[in-house]
Amino acid sequence: MLPGVGVFGTGKIIRVLVPCLRARDFKVEAIWGRTKEAAEKLASELDIPFATDKVDEVLLRKDVDLVCIICPPHLHSQIAVKALGIGKHVLCDRPAGLCQTEVLKMVNAAQYYPSLISVLFHTLRFLPAFVQMRKVVRDGYIGNLTLCDVQVQCGSLLHDHYDWTCDELMGGGLLTNVGSHIIDIITYTTGRRALRVHGMVRTFTQTCNFKGIRQITSDDFCSFQMEMEGGLCATVTLNEHLPGQFSQEVLLCGSDGHVVVRGGDLYGQKLTAIKEEVLYLDIEDLKQSSVIPINNDAQRYVNSLLPKPYMKGLLKMVGALKEAFVSRDDQQSWVKEPVTMAASFEDGQYIQAVIDAIRESSKQREWVKIELIAEDPDTQQSLPSVS
Repeated sequence: MLPGVGVFGTGKIIRVLVPCLRARDFKVEAIWGRTKEAAEKLASELDIPFATDKVDEVLLRKDVDLVCIICPPHLHSQIAVKALGIGKHVLCDRPAGLCQTEVLKMVNAAQYYPSLISVLFHTLRFLPAFVQMRKVVRDGYIGNLTLCDVQVQCGSLLHDHYDWTCDELMGGGLLTNVGSHIIDIITYTTGRRALRVHGMVRTFTQTCNFKGIRQITSDDFCSFQMEMEGGLCATVTLNEHLPGQFSQEVLLCGSDGHVVVRGGDLYGQKLTAIKEEVLYLDIEDLKQSSVIPINNDAQRYVNSLLPKPYMKGLLKMVGALKEAFVSRDDQQSWVKEPVTMAASFEDGQYIQAVIDAIRESSKQREWVKIELIAEDPDTQQSLPSVS
């Protein structure tokens, strides 16, 4: 039995996610929006039976056992913590929160309720090319890891009106929304975490065609280096100034050769080889594949909202989620194996720590050490001084 789903958010991505969930036989029972009008409009469009602007009205529904949080980032932590507290499984969009303190609350809630699913939408982990990259690296195809180089070129991430995507403090920006995926996939494929970082974060486009006088503060260019465990060095460049285009290349070099994911394909070359060989070729078509069905309405949003690798990863992730539930007799129980590769809230805290360090490095113009907080600084009380 598959659990009923409650969705938080009314953005265009919901028009892709809901058909994706239904294609895997999940029932979307309720939707939440910042305003009731927005929620009801999308509910009518997607044939969702219940719409509201009150968080609790979704969480307390008996037919909702799984919540998908795809709303502005400043709401992620409070909804996720509350959902876990009343026994709901949680899938949360990136970024997990606006700061480590928020994500730590999610980590603590997930640890307190280990019988519940609590994962993040870092969907590249489910893309077959990266699954294969992780395998060949672990099998020693390229020997000892030495270098990682990532290049991402894309168009603007801003919406067509002023909202959280325009504001760095609200979770907007290329580093937070694309860089989080890259930081995660580097650690996933290599098994190594960053120790310290040096970064440059810039906002070149500060005005847009929005009504009003507000300026854009979310970054549209980012370049950073990471010194990682085991001597691995990583360089990442993210560029948001190529409208209508998307390209992504993740390269890992080692003592015996290299592997590289370009788009959704994996290539490799030993130092002794003359040219690269194909290790995995992505021939699956999003629209026509019977394995990953997408209807015509959802297809309109795919290219503009999610590049193909991220879209395919999302569909694979939803498929794995179905496998976690389908063999059980009730909506609450599940098996861990199908979703073991998913990013946990602990992974989300690490990613947030790296992002925070990169921003600090950009301001201070120096290397910054990655530090994970163990407790909420807001709850720490200073001891009274003894005279």
